[in-house]
Parts: sequence; C-alpha cells; structure tokens
Amino acid sequence: MNQILESLEYDAERGSLSLQSARYVLLPPALLMELQKNLDGAYGREAAQFFVEAGMGEGSALAGRYRDVFGYPPDQVLGAVAFLLSESGWGTFSVEILSVEGREMVFKVLESPFADVYGPSIQPVCHLVLGLLRGVGMALFDAETTGMEVQCAAKGDTCCRFVVSAK
Repeated sequence: MNQILESLEYDAERGSLSLQSARYVLLPPALLMELQKNLDGAYGREAAQFFVEAGMGEGSALAGRYRDVFGYPPDQVLGAVAFLLSESGWGTFSVEILSVEGREMVFKVLESPFADVYGPSIQPVCHLVLGLLRGVGMALFDAETTGMEVQCAAKGDTCCRFVVSAK
C-alpha cells in the first residue's frame, strides 16, 4: 500500500487533507500544465521562472523539515524527498548523485506526470519539479542554487533528469 495515502488525514468539517500537519490538495497535473502553457503563451520562456520560484520555497521547507525536525543527514533527506514525491504521484524519483563536498545533486525521474500531460516539447517542461529540487539543494547546501532539467520526457528523452548545485 502507499504510505503517503495511508498517512493523509481528512477533516470532513473543514474539507481538508493534511500530511504531517501540512495541508494538501489533490490536483490533476493537467491543470498545472494548462496554467503553465497559458503563461508560456503570455510571457514566453520567462514563465518557467514563476514555477521554479514557487517550487523553491516548498522544496526548501520540505528538506529543512527532514533535516531539522527529524535530524536526517543529507543522504537521508534526499531519500525522504524522493520517497515522498514518488509516493505522491510525481513520478518515480531516484537520487543519482549527491556530493555534499561538491555541493551538487542529480535526480532522475521516470514517468513524470508533468512531462506526460504537457505533451511533446522541444524544451524541458518540468519547471515546478526543478524549483522544488533547487529548494531542497538550498536547504542541504545552505546556499543559493542553480539548476537545470538536462533531460525531459516531454522532449522524447527516456526520463527527466535534474542537476542542482550551489552557486
């Protein structure tokens, strides 16, 4: 069974779902990708930054919680993040590289729902995921980060791959 689904708490009176005291909303990825496509049309490639920045705050908070509340070292933080995202339906996440000394990490994502519903693209489309992972890097490396989706299933690649490093 899915551990995340088993851990969700539903409050019928409030109409809310929560996981570890954080409120969640079940949302189809098609809704986010339609929003992204509309912003792309209005703002061009600058629209990607909206999604990256939105993800950074949540990624930093998530990794910080695993680090500070649970006392996880960096490798366990990344493992917990990969597990949470995978169990939450964001695709199958795996950590390919973590270099704390080199302040770099590489994530591989199979079956990204964002790339899947976006459809064919000549550019990477998983901006929210990139932002989330950059935020995780910010918490782990205690520094601003740069990042790039170097492979994207929407471009025809076999997976989505993200490289994040401290500035």
